[in-house]
Amino acid sequence: MGIDKYFSGLRVLLVLCFFILSGCASRTIDSGRQVSDEEKEQRWQRHQERLGQIKSWEIAGRLNMRVPGRSGNMSLDWRQRADEYKLFLDGPFGVTVARVSGNRQGVSVSTSDETRYGPSPEMLLYSLTGWQFPVSNLRYWVRGLPAPGNDARIQLNNQGYPEKIEQQGWTVAYQQYGLSQSSRLPARLTVTHGEVRLTLMVNSWKY
Repeated sequence: MGIDKYFSGLRVLLVLCFFILSGCASRTIDSGRQVSDEEKEQRWQRHQERLGQIKSWEIAGRLNMRVPGRSGNMSLDWRQRADEYKLFLDGPFGVTVARVSGNRQGVSVSTSDETRYGPSPEMLLYSLTGWQFPVSNLRYWVRGLPAPGNDARIQLNNQGYPEKIEQQGWTVAYQQYGLSQSSRLPARLTVTHGEVRLTLMVNSWKY
């Protein structure tokens, strides 16, 4: 009986350890041995090449937005086809918050009672809602890439994925990555600029 109890307790302990380790793995974006800066950079270059091949994609998730004087949660649905995109932001009960559509010819932004057209999604969103929402750059940040330009400061983890990107006054912090097909893509990230804070939880990636 003593031996049976011993092995029964050992099985319980192993099961508990499995779940604890699984939980840690699901939350972390860094693991493995410490590597040199040179090796991180090599991994990052390979990772960028893989991500650069993804031209069309879809994400669905939840967005928590905090701006001066207000905050809220909404669903986010982003559909990108090369240079053409559609971004849907909906509040509780499917109430339309904003619809953003863009291509090389221009951009349209619609709220529940108005639609405006122009060259910049950021300017249109701000004029309609008062929000600072970096749509153009978020197209890249949401994939774990810096937006085009040479002003990005990137902090990498051991796997060669960004832990943080600082660009154009915004800070993008990556809390979690997930595996979609053969690529690691952000599953949770926070974008901040002054008093503006956007937290995106991605439920699904398709490409």
